[in-house]
Amino acid sequence: MRESIYISETPINHRKDYGQFFTPTSIARLMVQWVFKDNPANVLDPAFGLGVFYDEFIKANYKQHMQFTGYEIDENIIGFLNNVEKSNDLKIIKGDYLEANIGTFDGIICNPPYMRFQKFLNRHDVLPKIEKQIGKKLVGYSNISSVFLVKALNELDVNGNLAFIMPFEFFNTGYGKEIKKSLLENHLLKQIIIFSNEKDIFPDAITTVCVLLCRKDGKEESIKITKIKSVDEINQIFNISDFYQRKINPSDLPHYKKWTPILLSLFSEQIVPDGFIKLSYYGTFTRGIATGANDFFALTKTKIEKWNLDNNNTCKCITKSFQIRKAVFTEYDFDILYDSDKPVYCLDVRNHKNLQIQNYLDEGEKLKYHERYLTKTRSPWYKIEHRKPAPILFGVFNRGRLKVIRNLTTAINFTCYHSFYPNMFGEKLINKLLIYLLSDIGQAIIKTNKRSYGNNLDKFEPGDLNDSLCPNQNQFEIIDNKEAEEIIEIAKINEKMAIQMSNNLIQRITNAQQSAPPDHYSATLHRGR
Repeated sequence: MRESIYISETPINHRKDYGQFFTPTSIARLMVQWVFKDNPANVLDPAFGLGVFYDEFIKANYKQHMQFTGYEIDENIIGFLNNVEKSNDLKIIKGDYLEANIGTFDGIICNPPYMRFQKFLNRHDVLPKIEKQIGKKLVGYSNISSVFLVKALNELDVNGNLAFIMPFEFFNTGYGKEIKKSLLENHLLKQIIIFSNEKDIFPDAITTVCVLLCRKDGKEESIKITKIKSVDEINQIFNISDFYQRKINPSDLPHYKKWTPILLSLFSEQIVPDGFIKLSYYGTFTRGIATGANDFFALTKTKIEKWNLDNNNTCKCITKSFQIRKAVFTEYDFDILYDSDKPVYCLDVRNHKNLQIQNYLDEGEKLKYHERYLTKTRSPWYKIEHRKPAPILFGVFNRGRLKVIRNLTTAINFTCYHSFYPNMFGEKLINKLLIYLLSDIGQAIIKTNKRSYGNNLDKFEPGDLNDSLCPNQNQFEIIDNKEAEEIIEIAKINEKMAIQMSNNLIQRITNAQQSAPPDHYSATLHRGR
């Protein structure tokens, strides 16, 4: 009730500014179970919010004297809580937890704010203090939730319990490596809770989340992995410590590797065939061109004609993901977009002395495009990155099937797509790589490297794709070039049929692998494990 009233009275932009999403009571109950099971004398909630964890503590009617301390930075929430009845064992401190130096606690429980640390205005003052406190350097681009976790772990007393909600992408990112290393080396991590059908459990979450359960007892033991499918299942859990489906040795969770594929593989029937190698063997995925002002750099037919911009200072460019709707993109498809006045050209100034270009740049400066965050770092401000057209494009954000495009045009692309540039090994395998990425098997394997966000939205960084696995050269030789070319032609008019044909060819590779002895690639892969 308290949460629904607050949300109805608070603008969504305010909640986004503070990285607020609220913990469902069912999840709060499980976390409270963990933190309070050893009768802590003092408990900290570094991001108190509307007090759901304290409420669950009261409901559970724990029979011990305990001091509950909550930090809250949002004055709007503080004002809202002033109308809520509080008991003597609760102390709410108005202030920034990251700037606080408050000793240690027997229990810590938290749903931290979710925002990039760059958006945190006091970060330059706060980071040195936290780094001094914990004796470690923190990566500047960390999500603020990870900074909360690092600080809280440092303030957890010996034999104390901690429960933290964290974005699932934390397992795969660079900023997560050192934190994962600390969790493992200090034997802190005891249980990880992940969720399927997450939108039903966390309806307001803006990113896919998990729960970390930690205990500072110094004991090295297997880490329990819990997968929860529904709210009904949560309501049947009497003791979260006893509810888990898998255990994994800490040595099987190397801190330098992405944990998402490892954790999901514990519950997945999808097995990566022996001999598969990283996509980076064949080339490199890179992000698309970041202009800093797409509405200025992206050009329609009308805009080109209005400003009389010539071919020497423009180039073909895919500027929005939805401009491509089929698995194969041809010059004919491009011409349709251009004639429909879609923004499929990009300003690419090669002759800044051209009068028409000077006029267009002057217009851009009038509109302050040269003062944008990215443009003002470039010299000259209108110079964009030089890129060649990529033969394969991959959608950055996906729901359901991954968006993979065989680009047969001379168009480059903005950041809506990642671009694959083959090396000498990949040049002759472009069509085969495409059908692998189109196939259900390929998509399932690639998805193990995804970063999941709310509402079933998946995101990939170039590194995620480069690290994904695919057939080796010997395995790709099982497929004839003409078969791959035929699928590309069919995909132009019937993508469903092309996917089914791709499935059949990739299945041929996996079937052959099951009956073949390990080859050089397989042996190499196993030595690296």
